[in-house]
Amino acid sequence: MKVTLIGSGNVSWHLSDILQKNGHEIVEVWSRSERNARLLSSKLNCNIISSLNDLENTDLIIMSVKDDVIVEVLNKIKESNFPIVHTSGSVGSDVFKNRENFGVFYPIQSFNKNIVVNFNETPICIEANNSELEEKLIILAKSISKSVHLLNSKQREQLHIAAVFSSNFTNHMMTISEEILNSNKMSFDLLKPLIKNTFEKIKNNHPKDVQTGPAIRKDYLIIEKHIELLKKHDDLKAIYSTISNHINNNVNE
Repeated sequence: MKVTLIGSGNVSWHLSDILQKNGHEIVEVWSRSERNARLLSSKLNCNIISSLNDLENTDLIIMSVKDDVIVEVLNKIKESNFPIVHTSGSVGSDVFKNRENFGVFYPIQSFNKNIVVNFNETPICIEANNSELEEKLIILAKSISKSVHLLNSKQREQLHIAAVFSSNFTNHMMTISEEILNSNKMSFDLLKPLIKNTFEKIKNNHPKDVQTGPAIRKDYLIIEKHIELLKKHDDLKAIYSTISNHINNNVNE
């Protein structure tokens, strides 16, 4: 499949690489950042376009830009028969409005240009406004991943919220943990075996069934002691109390 990339950030960086490695041709790249466009086009050995009115012959346009500029960038692309998709989890397909051939190609993964991603295990969620494009997107997704799913916009929005809780918030909790340890002259390495075990347990169990800690044990003396230790950090006290209360009220030991 011939693919045009709109955007040159983390998603485009990884997605273009895996598509190319699986036999698809990246024909051109456009980006608001000329520098990033040059870097990506050099890696892919493809053309750079300076105007979104100069799209070449392509089978699919993939938009991988920040959610809050999707409409802005889309308005710069002249209407054509080229199928077009975005890669956002939280933006509906209705942003395409009067376009004839559109959809969504959403990989459920956190991307960083410097960290390798196993796309074969990355779920890809597909949505399209017609059966022909849907089939085309499924074939494209299956060429790079063994986990392909048809989800509508409402389902994808809820999936994105869930992803924020399970990935973004979890990572921030570990950032807080590292800061607590560093401020007391300890290494974050002390927690890595515990963190690894936490994620190992949910491979074959529901997270709710393997919850541990003072909140689920209703160990209120420990909870009060922890809150006292956080007395100089009102924001952390609030986070600790809110999460502990939610576990206490919603998870049974």
